[in-house]
Amino acid sequence: MSDNFKHDEPDLPADPREAGMRPAPTTSYPDVVINPSANQSFRPNASYPTDPLPAVVTPAADANLENPTIEVQDEVVTEEVPVAAAPVRPVKTFWREVLETILLTIMIFFLVKGLVANFRIQGSSMEPSFHTNQLVLVNKAAYFHFDINTWLRLVPGVQAQGQNNVWIFGGPRRGDVVIFEPPDVLDEDYIKRVIGLPGDKVEVKNGKVYVNDTALNEPYIKEAPFSPYSATIVPANNLFVMGDNRNASRDSRSFGMLPIDKIVGKAMVVYWPFGDKWGIVPEQNYSKP
Repeated sequence: MSDNFKHDEPDLPADPREAGMRPAPTTSYPDVVINPSANQSFRPNASYPTDPLPAVVTPAADANLENPTIEVQDEVVTEEVPVAAAPVRPVKTFWREVLETILLTIMIFFLVKGLVANFRIQGSSMEPSFHTNQLVLVNKAAYFHFDINTWLRLVPGVQAQGQNNVWIFGGPRRGDVVIFEPPDVLDEDYIKRVIGLPGDKVEVKNGKVYVNDTALNEPYIKEAPFSPYSATIVPANNLFVMGDNRNASRDSRSFGMLPIDKIVGKAMVVYWPFGDKWGIVPEQNYSKP
């Protein structure tokens, strides 16, 4: 390797006259830094290392110039940082999420089923407000209530008689359209309008319905009732209901008062078929004629 750093050009003699009198000695330059790019001096026709790394020639520790030691600077290597791969979701986690979604769907289904029901109208007893084969959404939560006396009876020494209902959302009102189980028929649901509340006096005479001796203004009925109905007081925890088609309706004039516990819910929306009667069931506010 030392041959690569010997200079092939002899030194010129100090006196030109002595040229040719003696052979030109071969001189090596072991301490020359081979780095042409740094603008350092170098000899023509000299052999340089072909390695792209800069090389420094230094004398060996024993000053043996025939075998100089070559130090090569270390190359600086820039290492790319690997990008972390996205974590793989375990199979157990995937199936757990599927199971949770299914259970949540079932819970929502039963929750909605407990609050909302659908009802198909059969018959003409509520014409012209409702017609056969219409589908109605029923709000089952509208008349949620509980008997406070049931809890009071659990207190020692307290004797609570009868029922004392507490309505969470206000209870039935006159003019509400309700779906209920008739007291004298099993496995059937009726749809009628609330006319009298507990304590009201209801009477039908002269083609009008009177509540507490006041005739109701009823623009929604099909025609005036033909048959009279003698004055009756609605008992506690009961309702008096009638169909809008007064002359073709089986209602409280036939089966008597409707116990509140028989109510399924309040008619809220007619959702099928589309037409003039489609949409939210209108509220009726009674006023004096």
